[in-house]
Amino acid sequence: MEANRNVVAFQIIENARRLYDYTNRNPAFLDLDTHFPEYKILEENWEMIRDEILEVIEASEIPEFHEIDSGQEFISNNDNKAWNVFVMKCYNMWLHHNAEKCPKTLALFKDMKRVTTINFSILAPGKYIPPHRGPYKGIMRYQLPLEVPKNGECYIIVDGRRHYWHEGESVLFDDTYTHEVHNKTEERRIALLLDVKRNDFGPFMRIFDWLFFKLFQAVIIACGGLKKGKTY
Repeated sequence: MEANRNVVAFQIIENARRLYDYTNRNPAFLDLDTHFPEYKILEENWEMIRDEILEVIEASEIPEFHEIDSGQEFISNNDNKAWNVFVMKCYNMWLHHNAEKCPKTLALFKDMKRVTTINFSILAPGKYIPPHRGPYKGIMRYQLPLEVPKNGECYIIVDGRRHYWHEGESVLFDDTYTHEVHNKTEERRIALLLDVKRNDFGPFMRIFDWLFFKLFQAVIIACGGLKKGKTY
């Protein structure tokens, strides 16, 4: 997130992260049962979710991440290997033209009000995502692997800790920690990625976080990110 951003935006993000870190400290990897117990519903239905997104991938052209957000080019367009992203919801704003393509998956999120972003991440064989940090500590990043390479190593490193994905097994982490991804295989990897809103802030941080979240929404709208996320 740091690259391809102007200096003012970078300083705002850095100062906000320092405030979040000062008021709310947590480890890189987070306990699912404590922070997002709804993961059990998704794990119970992971094969259905997988089958539905596979139909979309087969029928549609999924944009690469940097085509949706040019500020992500340094991690998305860095090695001539594709990182495609199918966005259903972004910072509480729905991309209905995409969400309607996955009606069964969409139904699972009916009562998950804290899920602010829903997308599918498709890593091409050999894809490497270099170290980077997320801009916003008001969310936790959830991943549900749907298709994981059978031969070779495919994993994420968060704050120096390596995690290997396994199909249908969830992981939750704070993406403001430095993290990177390696797909050292000849197979693709598909995962459901969610942003889950934190609910452990004190009174002051709840107000600050509400304002900061609204700022991100405004930036996404101004930059046309929702339109770019459309699948044609």
